[in-house]
Amino acid sequence: MRVLVTGGAGYIGNYIVEELLDNGHHVRVLDSFLFGDSALAPFRDHDRFDITEGDIRHIEDLSYAMEDRDAVIHMAGIVGDPACGVNEQATQAVNVEATKTLVEVCKLHDIERLVFASTCSVYGASELMELNEGSFLNPLSLYAESKIESEDIIFHQTHGEFTDSDITATHLRLGTIFGWSRRMRFDLVVNLLTAKAVLEGDIPVYGGDQYRPLVHVADAANAFVTVLEAPKEKVDHQIFNVGDNDLNYQIKKVGRIVEDQVPDAEVRFVEHKEDERTYRVSFDKINYILDWEAERTIEDGVEEIKTWIEDENITDYEQDVFRNSNYPYM
Repeated sequence: MRVLVTGGAGYIGNYIVEELLDNGHHVRVLDSFLFGDSALAPFRDHDRFDITEGDIRHIEDLSYAMEDRDAVIHMAGIVGDPACGVNEQATQAVNVEATKTLVEVCKLHDIERLVFASTCSVYGASELMELNEGSFLNPLSLYAESKIESEDIIFHQTHGEFTDSDITATHLRLGTIFGWSRRMRFDLVVNLLTAKAVLEGDIPVYGGDQYRPLVHVADAANAFVTVLEAPKEKVDHQIFNVGDNDLNYQIKKVGRIVEDQVPDAEVRFVEHKEDERTYRVSFDKINYILDWEAERTIEDGVEEIKTWIEDENITDYEQDVFRNSNYPYM
């Protein structure tokens, strides 16, 4: 297929680009390059790859990038609770209003498939044992709210009696991502605790009883490609949680895993809990319908990040480029 990846230079996006190219697809990236374009450096000379610099809020940028495409993987957006809190108007414009425009441009260009990056944080806080795709949504942040709005926009505009769209649309609700990427992030729990362990010998765990569903960045990317390549009847207007049932971890357990992988560091429990979200998620649907399973463990992620920090002599994990919330969103 000829695929457009919005946000293709991002933390997950560059992995998606790599796998699409490995699978024989033609790939175009639309990205504003707020965090630079170095994550795409390995692919620049590939004969099935090209780049368009632009903003998903601008209809002309979207239209130009979608020319001659068959499918769109929509990753671009302001990602994470802290980043969305920097500028709420920008979050609404980028994460919601731009989605409306993107769907309309998809229709104009006869796009066949649209895969949207959503988040498991739409479930918010729940005492249920495991949440599935039909569970009640309880967003506790602007980020989660913006993702729910976009999910509704996409399905409403591409399905039902009031639209003539033939777009096969699919939402992927991602667990909390971890692991090394060419566009590295240290504002994610496993990555941050690993950096603190390696560089400071300290693993501060706030609260600790709260659950998070975790998934490695490369596995998350593979889920997008799997959906894109799946038979349409299996994914048309479907929602899939992306993660692994065995990676529903309490944060205190994550701290202990990091401690085991970085022997010179020690877990420190802090009673104050800044984030009230806690949820355990079922990933049975994507396992059974698409035969998809995550392959990497938290230990794998901690080890690769530890090795990268040491090999690249990273000394400051708080650099702006490593944290989504440190950038001004206009």
